[in-house]
Amino acid sequence: MTSTPRLRSGFPATPATAAPRRQTLQQQTPSTVASVSSSAAGSTTKSPTLPLAPENQSTQSVTSQPVIPLTFLDAPQQRLYAFGVYVLLWAWKLYDWLQVVEDGDSSWWLFLKWIFIDFAFLYGLPELRIPWLELSQALVTGVFLSHLVLNYMLMFNIPLPWQSWLIGLVKVLYDRELSISEHNVKVANILNNHSLIMGKQIINILPEGSAVLNPEHIPFCLSPKSKAGVALPIYFNSSVPAEIELIRIDLETNKQETIKVPNREVNKVAKSIRDQMGDPNSAGFNWQFQVKKPGVYRLAKVLDDYKLEVQRTAKDTYVVPCPQARIKTADSTQRCIRDLSDLSLDVFGTPPLKIVYRRTINGKNDGFHFQSLQPDGFVSPLLQGTSDAIITNEDDFSWVRPSKVTVGLNESMTTAGEWEYSVEEVHDAFGNIVKYAEPGAEADHAVPRGLTQRFAVMERPKVRLATCDLRNPIKVAKGKPAKLPVNFGISGAVTDTSYQVTWKFSPIDSLTNSGDHGKQVSFGEYSAKSSRDKPVVSEPGLYTLDSITSGSCKGEVAEPSSCLLLNPLEPHLSIKTEEIPDKCAGNSIGLRVDLDLVGTPPFAVRYEIITDGRTEKQVHRVNGLRSQLELVPKTAGRHKYVFKSIDDSVYTGLPLEGSDKILEQVVKPAASALIANRDKEISACLDSQVEVDVELHGDPPFNLEWEMVHDGKRKTERANGIQDKRYRIKTASLSKGGEYILALSSVQDQRGCRTFLQDQLKLSVRRQRPRGGFGLVEQKNSIMAVESDTPLRLPLRLQGEAPWTISYRNLNESGQVLTKTATGANDYLMVKSRGVYELVNVRDKQCPGTVDETASKFKVDWFPRPQMFLVQTESTTGSNDAFVKQEVCEGDIDGFEVKLQGSPPYHVEYEVIHKSVTGSSATLQKRFDAALPKAAISMDTSKAGQYKYRFFGLADNLYNNDKSFNQLVVEQRVNAKPSASFTKPGQSFKYCMQEQEQEDKIPITLTGVAPFSVEVEIKHQAGSPPETYRVSSINSNSYRMPIPREHLRLGTQQLRIRRVRDARGCQQKYEIGAPSIQIQLYDAPSIYALESREDFCVGERIAYTLTGTPPFDITYDFNGRWHAKSQTTNFRRIAEKAGVFTITSISDKASECRAAVNLRKTIHPLPSVQISRGKVSRVDIHEGNEVDILFEFWGTPPFEFTYTRSTNAKKGQRSVVLETRHDVSYERSKMVKASQEGTYEVVAIKDKFCSFSTQQVEKRDARL
Repeated sequence: MTSTPRLRSGFPATPATAAPRRQTLQQQTPSTVASVSSSAAGSTTKSPTLPLAPENQSTQSVTSQPVIPLTFLDAPQQRLYAFGVYVLLWAWKLYDWLQVVEDGDSSWWLFLKWIFIDFAFLYGLPELRIPWLELSQALVTGVFLSHLVLNYMLMFNIPLPWQSWLIGLVKVLYDRELSISEHNVKVANILNNHSLIMGKQIINILPEGSAVLNPEHIPFCLSPKSKAGVALPIYFNSSVPAEIELIRIDLETNKQETIKVPNREVNKVAKSIRDQMGDPNSAGFNWQFQVKKPGVYRLAKVLDDYKLEVQRTAKDTYVVPCPQARIKTADSTQRCIRDLSDLSLDVFGTPPLKIVYRRTINGKNDGFHFQSLQPDGFVSPLLQGTSDAIITNEDDFSWVRPSKVTVGLNESMTTAGEWEYSVEEVHDAFGNIVKYAEPGAEADHAVPRGLTQRFAVMERPKVRLATCDLRNPIKVAKGKPAKLPVNFGISGAVTDTSYQVTWKFSPIDSLTNSGDHGKQVSFGEYSAKSSRDKPVVSEPGLYTLDSITSGSCKGEVAEPSSCLLLNPLEPHLSIKTEEIPDKCAGNSIGLRVDLDLVGTPPFAVRYEIITDGRTEKQVHRVNGLRSQLELVPKTAGRHKYVFKSIDDSVYTGLPLEGSDKILEQVVKPAASALIANRDKEISACLDSQVEVDVELHGDPPFNLEWEMVHDGKRKTERANGIQDKRYRIKTASLSKGGEYILALSSVQDQRGCRTFLQDQLKLSVRRQRPRGGFGLVEQKNSIMAVESDTPLRLPLRLQGEAPWTISYRNLNESGQVLTKTATGANDYLMVKSRGVYELVNVRDKQCPGTVDETASKFKVDWFPRPQMFLVQTESTTGSNDAFVKQEVCEGDIDGFEVKLQGSPPYHVEYEVIHKSVTGSSATLQKRFDAALPKAAISMDTSKAGQYKYRFFGLADNLYNNDKSFNQLVVEQRVNAKPSASFTKPGQSFKYCMQEQEQEDKIPITLTGVAPFSVEVEIKHQAGSPPETYRVSSINSNSYRMPIPREHLRLGTQQLRIRRVRDARGCQQKYEIGAPSIQIQLYDAPSIYALESREDFCVGERIAYTLTGTPPFDITYDFNGRWHAKSQTTNFRRIAEKAGVFTITSISDKASECRAAVNLRKTIHPLPSVQISRGKVSRVDIHEGNEVDILFEFWGTPPFEFTYTRSTNAKKGQRSVVLETRHDVSYERSKMVKASQEGTYEVVAIKDKFCSFSTQQVEKRDARL
């Protein structure tokens, strides 16, 4: 069997042996297989028995076989299943189309979904290689494009030619309606003309939405280490965005970049806003948009769901790099005092910049800041005002670019110790603040590296030469070293006193005639380990200090800085002697030795006295180059004198040699006497006696004479027969002051030789007694001082010799006598208590004294401590530092004054304790300074509750803090503002135009103190100005408020509380978010006939339109009394037979207003009407705008028509009729203005003879 030839673009031929091959496919011959393959491919008329080439056999067989093996499912069944899937897809598509028609909207999602499904099915079907369905690529593309056009028309609700036919087909299947006799009749038998009323006008009231970028004007900055970026707040108010675009202006190039927010993010925002709209208390939606690049951001465009642009505020938001600061690291951390810090800060950010840094000196913190840091020639609008300053060139944002400003910190470091500079904060021009260290953080861990610089500031050393200069050279023995008397000094507590000193040296023979350094100059250097370490020199010459260095600090060389080192000659002694004869007996009593010395005085001549085998060492000191030494022994016998060595100021212990250095003699000494007192002057008190010891030499008994010389008068006294070698002279009472001389006149021993004596003693006798008294302070013997723990110094005026012992007491206390030792004539007495101090007794170093009666007392008193008093007014009550201020209302301005006494300026500390109505409390510390005796204090009335102002700290110019200060307490009660709210907020209240016997009143709940006064605002829906209604003298917290009819209008109006006042005079005014309810004022329901004729044609409808709120209860007469219910604003019945149709009364359940009527209606030929040219017109307007609705009529004028305003249909929700309106037109067209949201459509039309209504038709269409 051969296949019928077909074109290459047609369907493939039916396989010839499809059925048998299910069993014998595996056993077919090559010729059979070739025949089938060729026919399936639609080849030309070739012989079916012609075999394929061996190399093409396997390839052609594999590619032509169906994907689903024919042994599993034969070709007809595969085609049947493919067609079934296609039909099911169309059924699914028509179902989606009906949903679109029902919603009256379009759907991009369904359109895209069916593009994908059709593409997958049409392009996937040929790949299955089902026989006869192996379509060519061009055919599949053409079919797909036709499906694409059809999908667009279906999913975007574009009317199709067969659309009304399809809907009408459903109506034919079931079309029933009530007749006047209240039984169902078939509507198709009465009315089947759908073209009589056409068109709709849909009005959408767009919310007054807005979108604001960064409404709070928050500054933003991007940290270089931050990867998350910053979130820019975008505030949406009453708008759901569908498209958002922002503009970013690059700070470096000033180029604009448009940032379009992805649809996914916009959809999330829109979903969140819709979810939030369900909350009646929500005010708006705040969305955070992340940005990671600095720049100037603007809100470019925001479109809502209706593709209308949302109002936006055109303000820029600046996202700049966060300001930074770094300290340039210094070369060295060591500094010397008075060195410059030589430090600089690099500040980076948007100028003008401000930097706050801290300087710590030895633990003491000082805060500093630099502000208005900006590059040279920098111009910014921020320098002319606030951040909202007017920018003259809106496209130039060069002033926003961050800049680097270097600040020099080159200050003299005048204090030694540890210095530290650290950056704490850096601010940019927009108020961005970067804090590097929190207050109170440890310095070692608070500041990151690179933000701190520490210096160790050392004191500079000083050096000079002590005890040596050009007049006082250093004299040392030849070849002996000497320490250069370097006096090293450095201030402060320094542990390391090592230093390095250098000097210039010139030998002694190279000095100039003026004693300065000659041409031969060398330099020396010495490194000392401590300040006690001195350099050692030995070569004679001139040494001059050149420099001093300790650590890294070079010091100062003070005068004297030059020292002369000399090697004097060695000392030499020459001796000459002669005997000393006794004048009385003529015997030698000693030797007189003349000493001639060479060397550097003073000299010390050491010699030994050898008597009777006993050796006594003596030293004779000579201050000059010559001296005479009398060697007069006290006892008789042989005496030997050996001069051993000599010392001068340079050399010590030089031995003396030679026979002339040994002297011998035999003596018998004469009588002598010496005063034993070491001091040759004795101080004595007035009216006292003095005892003086005298040593006697010779052979007793002795006769001793002496004289007392005073004021030129001599008095000789004598003592005879003294047997002891020591005698005590006791003077008479010294009653006169002055100098007394006790002089020894002569002494005579057993031999009777009288020896003249020259020894004497001076007695200094006080001319007056010691005296003491208080000194004067500012010419007064009293003092006023600040009371403190620091003692006061009372001046003393003392006469006599120091130290003095003073006894005193405080007469105002216990009177205990206290003692003090004064070291100076103008010493001070230290006291800590107030009172009158009295001196009791005075004694100096040696003698008792007297107290000056005129200066024996001194009064000490304290300055008065500061005090504070409340300035009382009529609004203040209370006493004893506790006062109560008159009650005020929340938010009122109030205050009080305090009176201050003391020494201005004053510093006052107080705390404000607030106890709220709920019982919670909070304390706020405050302080202020006052220079005048009065100060005004503002009282906090921002929150309701009990306030207590407790003044606990008072200081003035004299007292830092008065511990004994009597605390002042002022209390005040701040009454809360009254409030008023509806007991059932959001509820809708219904009223009839005419007052009924039983009506609901609006319940209001009030807080505060009765009686209340409430002011409400009534806002009508029609757009007229709102009215104000006041209710006074409300004597309870709950009130049921009536609303007079003259303030209400038909329809819906909003009742909002504007102001409430209570008995305390406190009031609260509601501006935004005031409590509100809805009030609906209904007229008595009425019924209007859509047709005015009395006679109806058979099959015509008697139709009425109802005004009011469904459902309605209608009573009518038609061959008896009937009661009918109407759930809509239309009441229609089919006139199936003749009769009189009279409606007697009507009422609606919602308003409960009943109206009596008497209507007789007839039927005439049906007129027709079109609204909006017979199409569905959608218009979006803002509240307050109007839309012109065009009504066009066909029939016989005049025309009466009824149209409704219902809610706009939404997916999943039914449209609800809001109101019904009736109008008359004498022309064939009429323009009606509408400003309310809803769907406007004609429900009934009547001309001069007939009328028509669409209610039943709509019900029937809805069931489709």
